[in-house]
Amino acid sequence: MTQEPFEAEGFGRVAEVFRSQLSRGLHFGAQLYVSLRGEPVLDLWGGLCDRAGRIPVRRDTPFMVFSATKAFTSASIHLLADQGKIDIDAPVADYWPGFASRGKGKITIRHLLLHQAGIPDKTGLGDLASWLVPGLPARRVAAMAPLHAPGEKTVYHKASAGFALGEIIRRASRLGAGDFLRGSFLEPLGMGGSFAGLPFGAMGRASRIYSGDPRQVSVARVFSLPPYRRMYLPAASLNTTARDLAVFYEMLCSGGIRGGRRYLSKEVVAGMTALRYDGPDGDSGNRIRWASGFGLGGYSPFPDKDIRHMGRGASERTFGHSGQGGCAFGWADPPSGLVFAFLCNRFLPLEAAHLRFQELADALWSCLPTGKKEV
Repeated sequence: MTQEPFEAEGFGRVAEVFRSQLSRGLHFGAQLYVSLRGEPVLDLWGGLCDRAGRIPVRRDTPFMVFSATKAFTSASIHLLADQGKIDIDAPVADYWPGFASRGKGKITIRHLLLHQAGIPDKTGLGDLASWLVPGLPARRVAAMAPLHAPGEKTVYHKASAGFALGEIIRRASRLGAGDFLRGSFLEPLGMGGSFAGLPFGAMGRASRIYSGDPRQVSVARVFSLPPYRRMYLPAASLNTTARDLAVFYEMLCSGGIRGGRRYLSKEVVAGMTALRYDGPDGDSGNRIRWASGFGLGGYSPFPDKDIRHMGRGASERTFGHSGQGGCAFGWADPPSGLVFAFLCNRFLPLEAAHLRFQELADALWSCLPTGKKEV
């Protein structure tokens, strides 16, 4: 029996916004899955995987989620801490001695999670080529010289922190970051539509990647190449579905438990999603709220505009992570029990991407039944 899109009574306004964004050409195809206190209220998909119009988006279509991957790598790090294998506040060099070179000996794992390590990266051709060689990206990160003392500034680390965290996972677990993620979360959570590196057999049905922002065209082109689509970068290249992304956040929203199985302790989930930094990003100057591996809600990053990507009902207790150009966003709000997962296949400039998220999120918050906005 073919699965049909679903919208619970009272949530039609969100479905209207979802369809409107497709009709306005904000993206070619998309998926949206929302649950409330563990029960699905929206399971929507529509549009096309490819601009040529040959492949429709389906419920099980994989989308690349770019930096939304960081939430999964962060959860892997926190799981290792939960297991007593690492200490989040210990120096990275305690587990990876080579990382201490060039003055990086005092950088802790938490500095990496908070983008405060002082090794932000601007990807060049050498970096792109290195990603194709196993182990080389981590060695390149180990050779970096920090731009500032750890904790002195908060500057978004696009890929470098992910490679460092991936190396810590490898050394602490003896598994690559992708294998550890599969065994710890993807497979036991039943996330059968999620891939830490897209298999060759799924390439044909996966959503393609496009950019509506000239500054991000090169990113879309590079990650459309099969070798880059198939690799796994701990900071940037999980392929998944909206439903699967929601499953992951439902587990976190429930304090680390799902289906009777505990994945993370309640204390660890509370600690990893707690506010750790609220201030300017040292590169853009925009306001940012960071937990230890997740962004938080309840604010606008823009100094002259009130645009809230998790919606006006979110607070600093709302946590999640978005992806390149607004192509993906997963978040959870424990006070209300809301979990939101949205994927699409076209990058937009930062402000437009945040507005796309806000449209959906504001519609969602407005649909919450009385008495369920705070549980």
